[in-house]
Amino acid sequence: MVDGVWDMGRQTADHSPKSKQPSPFIFAFHHNPYPIIHRQLMEKIRIGIVGTGGMANGHADAFKAIPGVTLAACLDVVPGRGEAFAAKHGIAKVATDLDGLLADVDAVSVVTPDRFHADPSLKILAAGRHLLCEKPLAVTLDEARAVARAAAKAGRKGVKHMVNFSYRRSAAMQKAITLMEQGKLGALRHVHSMYLQCWLAQPVWGHWTEEAWLWRIQQAAGSAGVLGDVGCHILDLTTAVAGEVEAVRCTLATFPKFTKQGEAVTTYKGKVLDANDSAVIELCFKGGALGVVHTTRWATGHANHLRCEVHGTDGAMQFDLDAGYDVLNTCLGKDAVKNTWKATTLKPTPSNYQRFITAIKTGVNPQSDVFRGAQVQAYLDACFRSAASGKHEAVQDWR
Repeated sequence: MVDGVWDMGRQTADHSPKSKQPSPFIFAFHHNPYPIIHRQLMEKIRIGIVGTGGMANGHADAFKAIPGVTLAACLDVVPGRGEAFAAKHGIAKVATDLDGLLADVDAVSVVTPDRFHADPSLKILAAGRHLLCEKPLAVTLDEARAVARAAAKAGRKGVKHMVNFSYRRSAAMQKAITLMEQGKLGALRHVHSMYLQCWLAQPVWGHWTEEAWLWRIQQAAGSAGVLGDVGCHILDLTTAVAGEVEAVRCTLATFPKFTKQGEAVTTYKGKVLDANDSAVIELCFKGGALGVVHTTRWATGHANHLRCEVHGTDGAMQFDLDAGYDVLNTCLGKDAVKNTWKATTLKPTPSNYQRFITAIKTGVNPQSDVFRGAQVQAYLDACFRSAASGKHEAVQDWR
């Protein structure tokens, strides 16, 4: 660890899409009016949820299933939505601002749209509350750096923090990380990964014109497109397994969308649909290996499909989350000579919500802490710069 921050590699400058609209979660704070809550004094860990849209239901359901945890408060800027969410999940307090929520909780889940991740996260950390932030950590590298600095400062007082890279719950991914750390594949040579969705091509989760999806295809709404939304997942997954990336080359594409009537459009009800839909990324790993990652929202037949394959001088491994979160395929040892793959079904690993609560109780940060979130943000930043320049771009330091 370096100055309270995990030393996790190089990263970049700020070329991610920016929103000019001010955040409703901007707060001025010059001192800490909240007492630091010590875990040994807690009878139950009280959770607050900021942002009560669709994703927040998953957070609420997961926390309610964990013994020793209670949902204490929620907050939303849309009138009536917080009250409906509280009634659905049995939450006692609907706060009118973040200060009010922080007064009654020990830890907070930030489940707002991407552009509203950094501001509340800074306030939560400054207040001495444990933080679970939805991915990506921010929309720019500068924002991510600011949150990482705040997390380092809060961490010295016992505050725990996590970014919700939810596929970390895959036992196959966790075992793959271990095998790489043990050197079972030899020297890394080639990696290829994908994250495919189809909701722009087929209404598998509803039509893209619905509120839950429409903001995700507008830069003005703070979306970094498929690259920021799910590209952060596949970049986290790929580099957690295969190791650090030094440079990237990225191509982004944005296509016309089709209305329910079949009309191809680039705007909808006055909103410009300009966030990227597809990304292809070449990865240059530290040590010289190469990799390719691609992601899109136009992959008909794939509702939510993640796959990663890693090849080294002594073997290979592959996992496909459509086939199962707990199945790892390996081609190692004597099997490698015969090109034989062996499937191993692993014991399930804890969810991110369980990992977060365990971190609070044990005082040990989980794998995907805020520092990891900032590192992934630096990968995204390099991708956006590369898409603009048309060239390879170095990954800059996230600290």
